[in-house]
Parts: sequence; C-alpha cells; structure tokens
Amino acid sequence: MNPVQGSNHEMGNEHTNLYTSSVEDDARVIQWPDERLIHQLHINNQYHNQENKVFKVDRLREKLHRPEWRELLADLNAYGEQAVSEPMPPLTFNLFRQFSKTGNRKSYERVYFDRRGRLAAVSLLALDDNSPDVLHVLEEMLWAVCDEYTWCLPAHLGTGEAEQVEAHIDLFAAETVHMLAEIATLHGQHLDPLIVERIGMEAERRIFTPLYREQRAYHWQTADHNWSAVCGGCCGMAALLLVKDEAVLRESTWQTIHCMEAFLSGYGEDGGCAEGIGYWVYGFGYFIYYAEMLLDYSEGALNLLTDSKAAAIAAFPLRIHLSEGTYVNYSDSAEQEEIPSGLLSRLAARFGLQMELPLRVPRLTDDPCRRWAHLLRNVMWSDPAVVGHGRGEAAVQASRGVIFHQLGWMVAKSALQRLDEREETDHPRSGSKWVQAACSFKGGHNDEPHNHLDLGQVIIHCGGENILCDPGAGLYTQAYFAPGREQLFHISSSGHNVPLIEGCEQSPGREAEAKVLEFRLAEDGSEMQAILDLTRAYPDAVSLQQYTRHLCWRAGTNDAGIHKFGFIGMNEIINADVDVAALRIIDRFEWDMKTGADAVKFSADERYAVPSPVVERWISRICPVVKEEGLVQWQASRANMYMTYDAVQWEAQVESVHAVDHDEMPVTFYRTSLIWKGTEETVTKYENGRGTEKLELSKPLKSLKPKNTETPDHLKLLGKKESRNHGDAVYPAGVETDEAGNSVPLEIVCQVDFIVEPHIGETEVSPRE
Repeated sequence: MNPVQGSNHEMGNEHTNLYTSSVEDDARVIQWPDERLIHQLHINNQYHNQENKVFKVDRLREKLHRPEWRELLADLNAYGEQAVSEPMPPLTFNLFRQFSKTGNRKSYERVYFDRRGRLAAVSLLALDDNSPDVLHVLEEMLWAVCDEYTWCLPAHLGTGEAEQVEAHIDLFAAETVHMLAEIATLHGQHLDPLIVERIGMEAERRIFTPLYREQRAYHWQTADHNWSAVCGGCCGMAALLLVKDEAVLRESTWQTIHCMEAFLSGYGEDGGCAEGIGYWVYGFGYFIYYAEMLLDYSEGALNLLTDSKAAAIAAFPLRIHLSEGTYVNYSDSAEQEEIPSGLLSRLAARFGLQMELPLRVPRLTDDPCRRWAHLLRNVMWSDPAVVGHGRGEAAVQASRGVIFHQLGWMVAKSALQRLDEREETDHPRSGSKWVQAACSFKGGHNDEPHNHLDLGQVIIHCGGENILCDPGAGLYTQAYFAPGREQLFHISSSGHNVPLIEGCEQSPGREAEAKVLEFRLAEDGSEMQAILDLTRAYPDAVSLQQYTRHLCWRAGTNDAGIHKFGFIGMNEIINADVDVAALRIIDRFEWDMKTGADAVKFSADERYAVPSPVVERWISRICPVVKEEGLVQWQASRANMYMTYDAVQWEAQVESVHAVDHDEMPVTFYRTSLIWKGTEETVTKYENGRGTEKLELSKPLKSLKPKNTETPDHLKLLGKKESRNHGDAVYPAGVETDEAGNSVPLEIVCQVDFIVEPHIGETEVSPRE
C-alpha cells in the first residue's frame, strides 16, 4: 500500500437538544522518553526470546485447536497443503519489470503475497507438527525469501535499478524482516542453525546496517501516516528479536519511538484516521504491535500506550462502524473491512473499549497481503468473549454518533423499527424488527493521505448496506499515484456525491478545503446538522461566488420524519407505521454576474460537456429507478431509499459507470445526475444574506462581493427587462447592484430530500438479542 505524496437550521418546529462532542482536557498524555533514558535501559532480548515470554509457543499450539479458531485452522491447513505439495512460485525478472514498463502492480504482487502466505501458513502449522518433512518445507521457504533480489515491491523502487534497490526499505521489506525474525524465534530450536544464521545476516545487510549502524535517512521516519508506524515498528520489532549488540538495540529503540511519535502526529485529538479504516488497521495495528513488544522487553519502562490520543485512535473503528461490518469508507478504504480480532481484543483490554462489532477470527486468505503480524496476533490475543460479542448490542451501538473535529467527519447512527407486513394489522408494531440506519458527512481538505476529491461527500446507510455510497479505493497502479490521478473515477469528485460546477470538478491541494460553518449532533444520534462552505474546492469555477452545502439528517418515527421535513406526497409511498430516516441537502450556489468563464469545461471523466452551471451527482452500487419526475427510488436489501427533487428546475439522468476495484474485480456504480434546466424560475436574487426558501438558518450567510467583470453565459438569461414574483422568490429584471454599486450575487438552490424506509429482509437483527 502506497500513501499519496503528497448557524443551526431547523427542519421543523420542534427544537431538538443538540450538542457538540469534544475531547476531554484531563486525559493522560504520553511522556516520550528522551535519549538519555533509553541509553540507561538494559533490554534483555535474549532472555525474552529463549524463555518465549512474548510468544508462548505451547499456548499458541493450544489456541489453534479451540472451536473459535476452527475456520482459521481449516484455512491454514488448505493453504499449507498447497505449499507443501507445490514449489514456491518464482518472482521472475519479467514480473519485476512489469511495473516500470506498464505500470501494472498486481502481477508481481500476486506472487509476492502468495509466497508470504505460504510461509505464514506452514510456520503456524509447524507449531503443531514438528515432523522433519514440514520443517524441511519451512526451511526451503525461509531460504527462498532470503534469496529474493529485494524484499521491497517494485512500485516503491522507482525504475528498480540496482542502486535504488540497495539498502532500500519500504513497507514490505520491513514486514518481511519482522516476519522472518518472529518465525526464527518461534522455531529456532528446530530449524537448521544455518537457516537462522542466514536470516540474521540478511536482516543485518538489508535493514539493520543501513538503518541503525549507518543511520541513513528514510522518508518514512518522519511521515505522519501509516509508513512510519509500519516501517519503523516492523524494523524495531525485528531488532528486539535479533540484534545482540546493545548499542545497536538502543539506537533501534530510539529511532522507532521517534517514528511512532511522527505517526501519532498525523492524528488529531479526535482520533480520526484520514486514510480510512483500512489504513487505520495497518498503521495503528503496527503501532500497537510494536508498543506491546517494547513494553514487554523494557519490563514496563517504555510504555507508549498511555497517550490520550492513542485511546481516541483505538476507538475509531467503533465510531465509524455503521452496522454489520460496514464502515464509513472515505479515502482508500473498503466498505467491508476485516479488522484483526487479535488487535481489537488487545485494544478492548488496554483501553476498556466495548467491542460492539460483528467479529470473528479472520482467515489468513481474508487478507490479500497475507500479513504475518495480524495472523500471529489473531491467534495470540483473540479473546473469545470479545469475538463472540457484537450482534446483540449492534443496535445500541448504532444509536450513537460522533463528530471528528480535526478530521471534519460527522457520523450519526440510529436503530429503526420496521413493520413485518405479514403480521396482523390490529397490532401494527407486533412484527417490527430493528434495522440500523446511519449517515455521514465529510469536510476536511484535498491534500490528505490517500486523498480523494470528496469535500462535502455524503454516505447514507441502512441494514448493513451503504445505499448512497463512497467508491473507496480503486486498483493501485502506477497511474493511481502519478500526476493526473485526479482524473480517475475513484479519486475524482465525479465519483462522489458532490456537484459539478461550471463544468469543473473539485481541485486537489491543501488550499481546497471545506470550511465548517456549523455542525451539531443530537445526543441519541437521531439528528445531525451541518453547514459546509465548499467554495474553495472549486477554484476553477471562475464565476462561482460561494457554494454552501446544508445538511440535516433525522431518524425516528414516520411523523418526525415525513411531516417535519414536509415531503410533499410521500405519505402515499411511505408506510405510516414504520420508522424512517431522512436527509435533506440544500446546495446554494451564488454567482457573480461580472465574472465569466472562458470556455465550456468538462467533467473529469469527460462523459458529458456541461452547458448548465450545476450538475448534482449521487453515487450508488444499486441501480435506481426514476419512478416519475421528481422521484427516484433505490431498492436495497432491507430498505427502500427515495429521493425527491424539484422536477421543474432539475432533470434527472442515470448512467452506469464500470470500474475496477482495489482487488482488481469489476464493479458497477450508478450515478444519478440532477442537471439544472437553465430556466429563469430556477435562479433567485440573493437577498438579505439568506436564500428565499422558508428554511431558517441560525447564522445568516454573508453577501459576497464580485470577483471580475464579465457576465458568464449561463447567467445571461437572467437579463430580463421585467421582474416578477413567484411565491416567496423574487426574480431579477437584470443585473442588480447594491447601494455601493457592487453587483449582487445571484443564487441557484438545489434541495434534495432522501427518505430511507426499512423493510423486511432475509436477516433480522434485534438490539435485545
């Protein structure tokens, strides 16, 4: 995995008690040890290794045969049988060169990770069977890995020339040295001494000498993302296991602690991971793995786990879990993430977390990279009481929400009741079941690790499924991390639930940021509101004066959802006896009449030229149905979602977008576009700092002054000789000016209402199971 380089408004009359979450001020903060303290410590790694204090081989052997590990053991046996009966697949020169020649990563990596997976499987199985045949296969595999030209991936080596390979340490070189060190420690008494010696020599040549003896500088040592934790932590753990020179071991400890300090600096006090849940598992997982080993080897003197920020980071997956293993998946993350059960069990123990998640001990083959560290600790640390927990409290967990202040993410979760229509109508709630509904909004900026152009992105979830979704990570290729990557569907704003403005997608860079004007969350998670100023995300939209997105999510009874939102005609569609969730989005686009665009622009994927100044887009894996003008429906497995919009002002179009996901599997997304029709009735005068709709804002927005002088084509239609009234809206008779002679911005308003109605599906989840 490669990081990228780089005023409250009410929807009804009844007031809801809202609060803004915050971080406790009196939380404990880690005291990072100085160099003097580290040099005074004596880390007796030989004693730990000889006595198996960390790994406890007998305990590992016993746990592998527990019922909770049955699925894992079957997976290991199948993988191990293949490894014993077939030779290791070779990492050929042709495979190595494919990335530099074609940009293809998968061909080499598929073989590379298969080799690691076979070695991992046989290494664990050998704990239970020390027969000469199994040990011989293990030795051959270890020797083969030591023979590899490089432990790095070609994607991390530039052109892959010899001078770039020598002493290069990437994520996977670090993972490899850690894997070999732990296998040598586990099986050292049974392996041929030459194998153990060879592992030590290769670790010294490839890792320890350049990193700790020569003290070469690596970019990841100061990185504020997963690289610092993974590279630093893996090399540091390998040193604790293999290095006998106390001076080198102290240098390793000093360096690795600094790597961990850099890693934590990438997180705010809210504990949110901008890289997404998948990279939380990766980076924070290896932080925990190293911190636990260091705590053991220093006899408790060096404890990196007392930081308030670490405790907040540990809670991240619980806070963004929506239901049934589905997560908020901004950035390069998948909706469904297999979180290591060992890691979660250890976090629950260390930080007192209630793991209300649907957990199981993952199989080795569930991880495409076949990571040894996760596998071994899933066996060592998984607690059956934690692993078996989750579904019974799923709806309780769902009835919460969180605001990540530094990260700019908002999540609201609620448990809804739904009606089983098969029950007698005399008892309308007797057959109701529970289903989890959730919603998330995203702010932030467009220069985050693994950044996507997604400011203002929205996810709507119900019943274990993200209905309005985020595409997550695309296939990692050379182009995915090269200049121009913003044109790719998964990365571009064209693949997210944000508008196209004047033919312009969102722009990359730190200056493209979402300004949070307000965010509020009800204590029970039933309501969440936000106002985001997204103007700076669209610097190429030259006539755009200001763009704000107003969002209000509510979940609860039909009465609270339908009547308070004022959904016209929806009572004929939505069952009055079921709970619903609803999201209202109001996008306000203010234009400067004196600013013009030089040319018609195109969307990032060039699917259509846009003469209209605004095209709203909504992304789903579910194919929608346009039921009638002004009404679109998505039918999910356990919910129907409806979208209502003003068909007089907007035209709906649905298109399928065929892509390839992160695992190189074909995937189809359905993009529903609302295109502004360009009639004069759809543009209103921006009056007194507020729009003309009846929705009240607690913070009136400020009028903005014009930028340039030329009138854009899409606003020329406003130059009418007569003005007229239409309801509450006032339409201009021409270019208006204020008392100072400045042009008054004009406004396009798009209001979209999403209504989620749960229905009976194949699986039922009750919060009281």
